[in-house]
Amino acid sequence: MEQNQNSSLFSLNLDAQNSYTLRSVASWAKVLGVVSIITAILCIIGGIIFQQYAASYSDYGSYRSRSSAMNTGAMGSIGLVFYVIMGLLYGISGMFALNAGNKINAGLKTNNMELLNGGFAGARNFFLHSGQF
Repeated sequence: MEQNQNSSLFSLNLDAQNSYTLRSVASWAKVLGVVSIITAILCIIGGIIFQQYAASYSDYGSYRSRSSAMNTGAMGSIGLVFYVIMGLLYGISGMFALNAGNKINAGLKTNNMELLNGGFAGARNFFLHSGQF
């Protein structure tokens, strides 16, 4: 009968093809992290602009009743909170991806298994977090 020489998960080694694939994954994780962080910043800025626009719209003409002006101002504040929460979610997700990419790349360059494991843990955190929304 045939015996599997690599029966234990901990006896696996990386060959050149796996190393190349992991470097590619790490570089794409960095790109995804940077894009997510930029999206987070734009989302927060968009929330501020939306809130300022709603505040200026509520002060817009004298023909509007006081209750509609208060509703428009409240809508701007709710929009700001929504955009900030979405920006924070994208920012945290981007930090996980950037951290995973950096650790995987550093682990492969220095042959440090702890860094590589930390990169895989960061990738797990990224997928766990980005799967939430």
